[in-house]
Amino acid sequence: MSITYTQINKVRERKGAWWLFVDHHGRRKARRVGVGKAGKKSAEQAAIQIQAKLAQGDASVLSPKPDRQVPATTFATLADEWLEKYPAVHAVAASTMENYRSFTRQHLGPFFGEMAVSAITADTIEDFIAAKRGSGGSVRFTGKSLSDGSLRTGLLTLRLILQRAVRVKLIAGNPAKEVEWRGTPRIAQVDPFSSRELRQILTTAERLDADLATMLRLWAQSGMRAGEVCGLKWGDLDLERGAALVQRTWSRQRLGPTKTRQTRLVSFLHPVAGEDTAEWRPGATDGAWRALECLSGTKVRSLNPEAFVFGHGDRPMGSMELHRAWRRVLTAAKVRYRSPEQLRHTFASTMLSRNAPLLYVQQQGGWRSASVLRVYARWMPQDPAITAPRQPAATYPQPEGRSAASAGTVSAG
Repeated sequence: MSITYTQINKVRERKGAWWLFVDHHGRRKARRVGVGKAGKKSAEQAAIQIQAKLAQGDASVLSPKPDRQVPATTFATLADEWLEKYPAVHAVAASTMENYRSFTRQHLGPFFGEMAVSAITADTIEDFIAAKRGSGGSVRFTGKSLSDGSLRTGLLTLRLILQRAVRVKLIAGNPAKEVEWRGTPRIAQVDPFSSRELRQILTTAERLDADLATMLRLWAQSGMRAGEVCGLKWGDLDLERGAALVQRTWSRQRLGPTKTRQTRLVSFLHPVAGEDTAEWRPGATDGAWRALECLSGTKVRSLNPEAFVFGHGDRPMGSMELHRAWRRVLTAAKVRYRSPEQLRHTFASTMLSRNAPLLYVQQQGGWRSASVLRVYARWMPQDPAITAPRQPAATYPQPEGRSAASAGTVSAG
């Protein structure tokens, strides 16, 4: 039985395009070829070729084409996409994003990089944790394990990356959420200086570097963070009231918002700099006003309000420069070494030990919550009879400015 050409192959125009329809022994197939004259010509040529194959008994043209295998998305590809998109759509600090990038590059990439995202399971992540906590887990220190603090940050990064995989339908659920891991508890390294130690530090600093001594005094009397002190500009200072507007931080060679992303006005006249007194209110002692006198006597005073108070004009003091100077002062003062950030802890512990209101200390130091200050509990008065009401900071007025005769003539410049 012969089958005519038109019974097997039909070239037709449909919705502006030329199609080829094949009907061979009840098996049908349709294929869009093209548009216009060229499309019609291609369809007719294809019909002739298919007719020839069918005449020879080759019906492969009617067999369904195998599904094209799409390469599985690797973790490295997913991580690159996440590192690009996440900071673009989230308000995340530059330093935080830098931590994410660094951990991904140094730890997540080498371990998960070429692995298909769909192949990552809770067991795989546990293997990663075990490898990082074992000898050689650290990249920075040969033969050492990665600290639980660093690992905690890294696992957060991994969870966020895999959450993107869930969102774009690469995986059904986030395996990082199934991992039961508990690192060593975070312990705040609170080791404040005694009044005697702080006096020794400031006295020695005044002898070695008067400007550094001013910085350390202001730091101890305000409770600011290291980056906030370094980021102060002359225009931030209110030298009549002895206050500073804290609105930026200097970290990793860049300026950014404060840790809580909030601006606050703080006094740097608290009687904390080595004074033996029960007073906590700003300006309550003559010694507390010493910070203003020191600021007026700094070696370099810029008339530009945008110049940094502690640094080199348009550039703040660098972290390495600060730590070298700090170590030199502590060595000369013969005071047991602690990091300069302990000046902030000294402020908090001293203020609370003198019964300063909890909410006031929180506001001055810029802590997110008063509950964070529980690490200073052992310095708080234990007798309820002497505990002052925990009133908001706004109920405590700032001190009035002093006259030039008593505090020295100072100007914001």
